[in-house]
Amino acid sequence: MRQSAGVAQQREIGRLVDAFRHGGMSRRAFLRRCGALGVSLAAAQHLVGAYTGAPAAAAGGPRRGGILKAAFSADPAGFDPVRGPSGMSHVVIEQVYSTLMALDPDAKPYPELAQSYKMTDGGLTYTFNLRQGVKFHHGDELTAEDVKFSFDRLRAPKSGYSYGAQVETIKSVDAVDRYTVRFRLSKVTGPFLIYMAFPGSSIVPKKLVDSGHDLNAKPIGTGPFKFVSYEPRSAIKFQRNPEYFEKGKPYFDAMEYRIISDITALTNALLSGVVNFSNEIPPKDFAKVKASAGLTAVTLEGSRYNWLLLNNTKKPFDNPKVRQAVSFALDRQALVDGAFFGLATPILGGVVPQWNWGYADISFVPPKGDLAKAKALLAEAGYPSGITGVDIGMTLPSSFPNIMAMGPIVQANLAKAGIQAKLGTMEIPRYWDEIWSTSNFGITMMYWLSPLADPDDFVTNNYHCGMAINVQKYCSKEMDALLEQAKSAPTVEARKALYRKMQDLSMQDMPIVPLVNGWLLIGHTSKLQNYRPMRTGFLKTLKDAWLEA
Repeated sequence: MRQSAGVAQQREIGRLVDAFRHGGMSRRAFLRRCGALGVSLAAAQHLVGAYTGAPAAAAGGPRRGGILKAAFSADPAGFDPVRGPSGMSHVVIEQVYSTLMALDPDAKPYPELAQSYKMTDGGLTYTFNLRQGVKFHHGDELTAEDVKFSFDRLRAPKSGYSYGAQVETIKSVDAVDRYTVRFRLSKVTGPFLIYMAFPGSSIVPKKLVDSGHDLNAKPIGTGPFKFVSYEPRSAIKFQRNPEYFEKGKPYFDAMEYRIISDITALTNALLSGVVNFSNEIPPKDFAKVKASAGLTAVTLEGSRYNWLLLNNTKKPFDNPKVRQAVSFALDRQALVDGAFFGLATPILGGVVPQWNWGYADISFVPPKGDLAKAKALLAEAGYPSGITGVDIGMTLPSSFPNIMAMGPIVQANLAKAGIQAKLGTMEIPRYWDEIWSTSNFGITMMYWLSPLADPDDFVTNNYHCGMAINVQKYCSKEMDALLEQAKSAPTVEARKALYRKMQDLSMQDMPIVPLVNGWLLIGHTSKLQNYRPMRTGFLKTLKDAWLEA
């Protein structure tokens, strides 16, 4: 990453601003630390004013104006928090709506719509005191009734919410008064505050939804940007919300998300200035972006983990030995080198990455696979000559370039082990409707983009029986028990031990086959200041960034 001293200074200032804004630093300490970074007293006082509601426009501080134009490779699958299953949906939802809690760049939760919160009853009750005067984009004030409605809607038996694991322990939600809401839980839930920051937990306007308004067609929230329009396969447009509850923010006048499915065209759009931001730089082009004058390139290992799904209810993948054979047949280093140009980490054991506290340090498969072991497992499963006479389809979503790049490598690896898979592709959103939601596949592939501040927030969704993301239809009472115990254990140490057991079991049952953790590859104009990337790949922190003149 190329980074000037000025950019580094701005990012450090951004961290100080966050600490001051969230109450972690006094005004005096903030001014002293800014002075140590060479920031003038006038500029530092400007920043204080910006975060306490006073108007300011001193040189060197945040600047209003400009349009951030970001490039993405896929269309969203919906804008309603209860119906948006994909990461692309979430990066729209997080700009339009707000949540009770938010995550900082290190994925630590802090109050957003909540002014404060209190945990009582041994962790079974959370009471949130809401900010007053927060307005939805159509003018209504947000109240505790909107919070209750939003979570009752997620928890409804036929809601279809893809992240049901995040709300399953909520027993009741009550509006105590206009600005106070109380959650009662059925059991202690370690990652509860993290869940309150997830885009799916966004607060929607009760009266508007009750009147029949379709949030999937026109989302309306309290977030930093208002939704303007969506043209499929082209662009999503936003405009600044002048009544956003964080005074002075956001700094951009508008944002545009350009949908550029051709990955080479996406890179060229950034290099030519048609767009000025993307966190989906194709691995093959990252060196080119890094070398380009006027652009800043950033890499970060996050939570964008890719996995192979084998339909556990269809032969031959109803046999765990066959699923293990698939895992041993794969050359993950070839996936890293061939599909990611070295900019990814092979997953050799459990799915929780090394930077997370739930990491289990399991090496179940070697980086380049073990073909002899794969064939031996197939023989044990009753396929000594490989799998023949079974039509195995591998349908992949064509809107995700890295998945498309991995597909032929996986297909060739499986063929060497004696598993013939017929490769097919389908565009989003048709793929969601015909393949994913119906489990109509033998093999498919997907990537997960998750807060991952707590291991549970994606492990349970993928491995627990009955979850909407568990489209491979895996069910194990032992796995369910481990996941539930890990979620409610009283200490981090106890939870970590249970997640270790869960990840060990996931290797034995192999309901899904972990592949690689793709790094975040970010390129943006060097005029973008105070942008702090998040390991989640989400873009909530864009509200804190600005464009130099």
